[in-house]
Amino acid sequence: MNEKSTKGNASNLPADKIIATVVLWLDEQCSQERWDLSDEQMCVLLGGITISTWNQWKETAHTSGSLQVDQETIDTLAMLVSIYKMIHLSAPTGFKYDFFKRPINDPIFNGKSAREFMLENNSFDDFLKVRNFFRSKVLI
Repeated sequence: MNEKSTKGNASNLPADKIIATVVLWLDEQCSQERWDLSDEQMCVLLGGITISTWNQWKETAHTSGSLQVDQETIDTLAMLVSIYKMIHLSAPTGFKYDFFKRPINDPIFNGKSAREFMLENNSFDDFLKVRNFFRSKVLI
């Protein structure tokens, strides 16, 4: 058995390829039918990056299939994927995008949607609250 198959890593792709894949996936999530985010709003979720940086990331990811970013950005990307996963697992079939955009009657959200909450409270700790809220709703 080779070393790669014994590491227990779910993916054999290098980190820069995974990052590129996540950036392109997030770009797809911006559509009105999904998360309904403008590029400016996605930049807020990504830690306040500029539009030009976001566009450069998408272009690089698309053309080269790889992208390198700092560890803080990697953590944010991973958290956004995790939030998506927890919403997907907790939402009724066909409502995973609706659950991101609908108001939530919980003290954490104060009647705002996860989308609104995350745009107003975009720290990693706030994203963790969103992820944990939806994770607590997952039926196992």
